[in-house]
Amino acid sequence: MIDALIIGAGPVGLSMAIGLTRQGLNYRIIDMGTGPVPESRAIGIQARTLEMLEMAGVVEPFIEQGHPLRGFILHGPEGRQLGSLSFEHIKSRYPFILALPQNDTERILTEHLRRLGVQVERLTKLLSFRQDQDQVTAQIQRPDGGIEDVTCQWLLGCDGIHSRVREVLALQFPGKTYDLRFILADCHAEMELSDDHAHGFAHRTSLVAIFPLGHARHRLVAADPPACFDWQRKPTLAEWQELVDARASVPIRLSEPKWTTFFRVQCRLVDRLKRGRVFVLGDAAHVHSPALAQGMNTGMQDAWNLGWKLGLVRKGLAKPELLDSFEAERLPVERRVLDITDFTQNVVGATDRFRQAARDLLAPLFTRSVAVQRRISLIVSELGVNYHDSPIVEDHHLPHGPKAGQRAPDAIVAGRDGMPVHLMPLLGRNHVLLTVDADLSSPALKEIAQDYAGIVDVQALTIDAAGTSVYGNTPAFYLIRPDGHVAFRCGAQHPELLRAYLGRMLAVAGVSQLQHA
Repeated sequence: MIDALIIGAGPVGLSMAIGLTRQGLNYRIIDMGTGPVPESRAIGIQARTLEMLEMAGVVEPFIEQGHPLRGFILHGPEGRQLGSLSFEHIKSRYPFILALPQNDTERILTEHLRRLGVQVERLTKLLSFRQDQDQVTAQIQRPDGGIEDVTCQWLLGCDGIHSRVREVLALQFPGKTYDLRFILADCHAEMELSDDHAHGFAHRTSLVAIFPLGHARHRLVAADPPACFDWQRKPTLAEWQELVDARASVPIRLSEPKWTTFFRVQCRLVDRLKRGRVFVLGDAAHVHSPALAQGMNTGMQDAWNLGWKLGLVRKGLAKPELLDSFEAERLPVERRVLDITDFTQNVVGATDRFRQAARDLLAPLFTRSVAVQRRISLIVSELGVNYHDSPIVEDHHLPHGPKAGQRAPDAIVAGRDGMPVHLMPLLGRNHVLLTVDADLSSPALKEIAQDYAGIVDVQALTIDAAGTSVYGNTPAFYLIRPDGHVAFRCGAQHPELLRAYLGRMLAVAGVSQLQHA
């Protein structure tokens, strides 16, 4: 019996596989397709996802091949700028949205898995599954048409909006489909607008937006295309040029059109993310407007949240109830994403004159505010995602630094040889106990490090010359989860609080207290 069977090898399934590999689990990943999708599809990778990829040890090829977008500009009639959003307020080493087509994202992740010794089983289809208290038995169809029964501890549904896993579980998927239709295309574009910003044009007819992808490639998106754009055929370059000429307030010359597709936006969310030993993640669980580039990122972070929890439970280092926290933590996040993208869809893509006038009047006022810019950047980058209300986090007040449940910001720590290194790449596998101005030689801390060796890595924060850090300078303990969120914090004068928390959550030295609880 294997530990897990992953259904779907899109960005979410591949991220799930990388997470399980880092936990040392034995799994299989299957997909109905022949390889990475041929289309560009999702093109925006947010700062928090880039941090996740850094924890996974695979961020470099993304940065090398992607194109950073450092803001968004909304243009009005006659070239007037209605408002702009700068990503300079994103407090991360990745203060931008990385534009990279989804097929490249899938290719990079697939190649990384291959280097780790993992092969995606292509042209392989999930037919059905059944589960009991101890295992899941899935029936799959191999490329040769043969049927195989696969027994696993958990089945992970990363199989998209038409999810077979969600269908077999009979999960509700309530929501709505917007009346507005969209069309997108990938093409080359010549324009005098900045290449490191996305641009939207608020026309009285409807919106058109252009997103630079690097190497003279661009993504065009138009809401409510004219009637000449027939759903049954691919629009011509001349028709696209006519649309852009009509709606854009600056000259844009198009050439070399590639992929084009129509779509309607849906806004849906499952009622459950987990049923027994089966989970749904990504588009199998939630789908919404592409506004703000949240969908793929939210799904990849679903996988990063779940992977380390499966690892601890499978190794007997945590109680099975830890897996319930996946739904408790991620479902509220997904609800907020749906609300935010729904609001943005209705405001930016307004089609009636009243809402267009309100948008055009208020956009300049709001985007001039630094506070508003920072707030929007926090939302868009997904750095603001937190688990404050999670049943598995615990906070003891400190005057400064991230609270339990919040993202753990990057910092400089003293590495194994005493040389300063970044914290972020040290995350992703074990918990990290970050000590701030604490006595590393104290018996209590030494005992914790010894008892939880191989489960918790102890790192000392390096405080800068000014005596400050993003974690404050008060003697403190921050326990950071493998997914890069703060699990626990307290003052360094109370190691007994840390010891008690670890005792409730993790097994001492990988043994017994959980098994006998």
